[in-house]
Formats: sequence, structure tokens, C-alpha cells
Amino acid sequence: MGWQRTSVMEEKLKFIRAWSSNAYSVSDLCLSFGISRQTGHRLIRRYKEEGMVCFFSGSKAPNRIPHKTSAKVEEAIISLRKKHPRWGARKLQKLLEQEISASEIPAESTINKILSRNGLVIKRRKRPAKLASEYPDYESDSCNEIWSADYKGKFKMRNGRYCYPLTLQDKKSRFILAADGHYHPDYASAKRAYISAFRENGLPQYIHSDNGVPFAHAQSLCRYSKLCYWLIDQGIQPLFSDPGSPQQNGKHERMHRDLKAYCTRPASTTLSAQQRSLDSFVKEYNEVRPHEALEMETPASVYSPSSRAYRPRVGVYDYPGDFKVLKVMKSGALRWGSYHWVYISTAARGRYIGLEELGNGIWKVYYRNVLLGYMDEKLITQKEQYLKINKKIV
Repeated sequence: MGWQRTSVMEEKLKFIRAWSSNAYSVSDLCLSFGISRQTGHRLIRRYKEEGMVCFFSGSKAPNRIPHKTSAKVEEAIISLRKKHPRWGARKLQKLLEQEISASEIPAESTINKILSRNGLVIKRRKRPAKLASEYPDYESDSCNEIWSADYKGKFKMRNGRYCYPLTLQDKKSRFILAADGHYHPDYASAKRAYISAFRENGLPQYIHSDNGVPFAHAQSLCRYSKLCYWLIDQGIQPLFSDPGSPQQNGKHERMHRDLKAYCTRPASTTLSAQQRSLDSFVKEYNEVRPHEALEMETPASVYSPSSRAYRPRVGVYDYPGDFKVLKVMKSGALRWGSYHWVYISTAARGRYIGLEELGNGIWKVYYRNVLLGYMDEKLITQKEQYLKINKKIV
């Protein structure tokens, strides 16, 4: 039962006036106003104690909240958030373990409320619903099985020049192996960064990248660029995302978002200063920032270097004795017989290709231990004809 909805204050005032007239009993008044006797007696008691103030609804909030987060803990949360403005409640909760006792650490939902109350929540654009994956996702079962590589989109430094950060990351541990600022995304710059990472961390089995320069060449056989052939020389198999499918390297793209927020707002004046900013980001990302996919451990605590050491000098590859071994000429093709050519790629200039005959004029084409495709010599019908390799047997 409750007060009639004309106005709570008006109904209370009518009730007290009727009660003050001594013409009605409390029971009759409560029945007439449609309220319980407990509610009527409570109003009368408040009227005797407080006077006209009882007609106004008081706050129902408790005077004391025994489990309210202390000011000290709230200040610690705010301080950590300002130091790491893009870290969420779960990561901040993990860092609080280093500053306060476990019994004082609030729940993740409480930390979110504290951040929101203090205006420290970054509102993000609402994204469309995620579509089902149509392409393979390269997952790694152990450290150094797959590394991912990419150039973070260029950004202009304060000296007017563009910086292209090249990043390498271990897929399993999320450990950033390199974040090098370059003036140009080219073969020489990428190779230097790779060599530095290989010397410090050893060699992975695979390197996964997108289809951009210098990682891949869209028109080349197997999309292999000059950098890919060099990686194969080191015993590393290149892997590529499908065209227009950055979600296949989503972990790397997510790391790039954090890198951009840390290193480009604002950008530095020179490339050397920008590199110091990149190095600082890598140190924090690897050693300080807890990662949810790693059960709130840091990448540095999970990653271990590869047992495969980098060797600057690569020995000659010995193809099996029944293989036909031919050198790729400057044109990117093999001389086939006296008058014909088999086109491989200009990226493979100077390298030796092995061909294994399957029969009926069909040959399997290898570079070292990597299958490039198939050749059908029956398709050669005229002199000086260039024959292209097929990825599958036609």
C-alpha cells in the first residue's frame, strides 16, 4: 500500500491535518488514505519530532558505507590510470598488488566506477558486429614458432619527415622483439632490423606478415619478395595474411594501436628521439604491462629466446642428386634448354633453383626446401618462350 499519486507532500499534509482535528482514529485515516498503519504512525512520529520537514522525502542513502573504497586506494587507482591512460581496470588491478595489500584491492567493477567518476574513461567508437572468420588464423603453440612483422602506418615527426616503425612480435608470448623507426619501408632497413632481432633472440620457424612492401610482392611467385628469399636462406618460412585481411594478424594490429597512442601524441622532433620513445614503449609493454591473454603476466616473464642461433654466412644448399639445379638470371628466369626460359622472380636473382621431375613433362620447382610450384614443359611451343610456374599441377 502507498500514498495516492496526486502529490506525496499534499497527501501527507492532508493526513496530518485530519489527524490533528482529533475527529478520526489513526486506523480510519490509514484506511481512507490507502496506507498501512505503520506508515501512518511513522509520519505522525516524524511530524512530532521534525515538524513540517517530515513532508519532504529525505535521502535514503546510508550515513556510513563500511565497504567503501578508501581515499588512499582511490588515489592509487587514479595515479596509475594517469600514468597508463589506456590501461583497463584488470591491468590496474594487477599493478595495485605492488602498492597495497590484497585485501584492500577493489573489484574490477569498482575500479571501473572510480575511473568513470573521475572522468578517466576513454569513450570508444562503437564497432560493428564481428563477422565470422573466413580465412586461416596463424596461431602459435610455443615461443619462437611464429613471429609477426609489420610496418606501423607512417606518421609525420615534428621535423616534417615521416617515420615508419617496423615491429616484430612473438605470437605466443606477445613479446615485442623489435620496434625500429625507419625513414623508408625498404628491404635494407627491414633486413637490418631482422638481423638485430635474430642476433639477440635467435631464429623463429615462421614469420607472418601482410602483403605490403618489403615483406611480399603481390605479382611474384608465392608472393615472395627479396626479403622472403633471404629469410628462406636463414631457414625461416614466410607466411602471409590473405589480401585485405588485417584481422589475421589481429594481435599485432592491437599492439600497434597502443604504440601509436604512446609514441605519436605528440611525435618527436628527430628520428633518434622518436626511437627513444619507441624503446620506452617496448620496455613498458614487455616488462610492466600485464596481458590478459597471458593470465595477467608480462610478455617478458613468458618469452624465452630461440635455441636456433643466427649465422651471417649461409652455406650452399645441397639439392638431392636427381634434381636439376639451375641459376636464376638477372631477368628473373631460368634457362631451359637452348632456347627457352622458365620465369621465377626477379627477387630470386642469382639463386639456385632445384627441379624434381614427376613424369610426363611435369616438374616440381623448389628453392632450397620450399616448394614454389609446378612446371609443365609441354606448354613450351615456340623458341625463346617464357614459361611461368603454376602453384598447382594444371
